[in-house]
Amino acid sequence: MADLSSDEEKFVSFLDFFSQFYWKAHKIAENSKGESILPLGNGKNEFKMYALDEICHSCSIFKESGIWFTPKTTDAIWYKKQNGIFNIFLIEFKGDKLYKNSSKCKLVDAIDTLKIKNEFYNNEFSEVIYDLDKILSKYSDKMLNGLAAKPLETVTIALPLIYEEYFEKNKNNVEYLDIRNFLSSSRIIYRVVSISENYEPNRQRSRAKSYRCSNIIPSVCKKLAREKHDNELESSYESSLQTYHRRYERAGIVYSAGFVDNIAFNNFIENYLK
Repeated sequence: MADLSSDEEKFVSFLDFFSQFYWKAHKIAENSKGESILPLGNGKNEFKMYALDEICHSCSIFKESGIWFTPKTTDAIWYKKQNGIFNIFLIEFKGDKLYKNSSKCKLVDAIDTLKIKNEFYNNEFSEVIYDLDKILSKYSDKMLNGLAAKPLETVTIALPLIYEEYFEKNKNNVEYLDIRNFLSSSRIIYRVVSISENYEPNRQRSRAKSYRCSNIIPSVCKKLAREKHDNELESSYESSLQTYHRRYERAGIVYSAGFVDNIAFNNFIENYLK
């Protein structure tokens, strides 16, 4: 790696303090059942990064009066200096197919189906439909919101507070780093790694197929999207997230944001992280 500046060395030392969370990529990408979304074998996805979620959960600064208020963080963090620029990589592993539509569209379609059936059951479900319509008007997709918040909260909340606790523990041995200023002056690259359709080995075929076949949008969702000016109803998770990513890029919170198929992540490691 190219020579590091004083502040860059301080940041690297900060991450090194959490060496117990310096894990292989495929381990960080494991779900609660211990199943990784990343392909294994032939040395794939063995590259080590820091498990940021685990670091966050190890910090007492996010606990007060017995209550945890941990921010939403990306799963992994890594760094690399290249061509005189210090890059910080934030990686989120998501075991879902993000080319599919938001669950909000499924809810709309289910309510519409219930309305049709209601006509044949003497309006027996009218009260339930009324309640569901009220829920729909307030509904917000949890997965979409979580993925949208992760890079923002990682940069503006999690890393500054983790550093604050780290410095308090080590202030007799380390020089202070203005972490917020450092993050704002670094090039932050955010990538969401998600499941490609059917785990097909050919990335181009998989991606094209996913956009071509997987998003058959019910007409009621298209109609409501136009009436309510709600693009989420006829957009994939990726499309909806791209609007957030563009905001973060324009605001200078991240340098770039995007998506990588799980089967292509090892190529991303080889091309960008090593």
